[in-house]
Amino acid sequence: MRAGFKSSSEILNEKISQWIISKINSLKSRAKFSSINAIRFLHWSNNIFDVSPIVASSTAMHATEEAVAAFIAAAQVHGHKEYAKKINLHNHKQKALISIFAQRMSLLLAQGKVSIAIHPKQDVLAYRVLTEEGYHYDALHLSSFHIGTKDGEDSGILLGDPPSLDAVANEANRVSQARNKIMYATENGLSTGFINPEREIARNTALSIGLIWAAVDMYMHPDHNRLIVDQVLSGLAEVMAKNGRKSCETEGNA
Repeated sequence: MRAGFKSSSEILNEKISQWIISKINSLKSRAKFSSINAIRFLHWSNNIFDVSPIVASSTAMHATEEAVAAFIAAAQVHGHKEYAKKINLHNHKQKALISIFAQRMSLLLAQGKVSIAIHPKQDVLAYRVLTEEGYHYDALHLSSFHIGTKDGEDSGILLGDPPSLDAVANEANRVSQARNKIMYATENGLSTGFINPEREIARNTALSIGLIWAAVDMYMHPDHNRLIVDQVLSGLAEVMAKNGRKSCETEGNA
């Protein structure tokens, strides 16, 4: 592994991850139990990796799907039902759309050189972002994120232009196909697993933790204006409409 790589177990044991996990009890109903299940599957993925990297990879991918379900469930009860209700929580491809968009946004976040830590005085996370005037510090919430470029915003985290809807759809198709390939035998043989399962499991771990944090933030701060959630969900609704709802509904249901 290259320098700087963090394994799934290292990500789970980080202070920020532990803080997020400790807040799962603030969730309710589907959001709460899907989050708990996601963390449970991540631990199982780590526990069985030496026995079977293929099963561990599949388990980690399932954890991300559960984290997506937690995010959507939270969005449905905290002001984002119009678009959140269009996501079928039993459809693997539609849940992949959410995880892919989250991953693309996290890459934009990393490119912006944003640092995140536990707030020293408040029961929230905090961020530090480099601006033209120097570093800006503030509490981290979903309402802190803004898609696009600077247009008078003096604070917050600007994520730049989002990935194109076609790029998100193509990546979601690839993830959905990878999920099926790793789980099912074909007439030509059995799956050999991912080329780098450690990295794939770590990716799913980071995504799961981030999605659970988003659900936690909605429950802990229901009065916030989270425009980015509607922007993301409306964009994904457009992807599903453009690519045909029928294909999304019939492929990968469980």
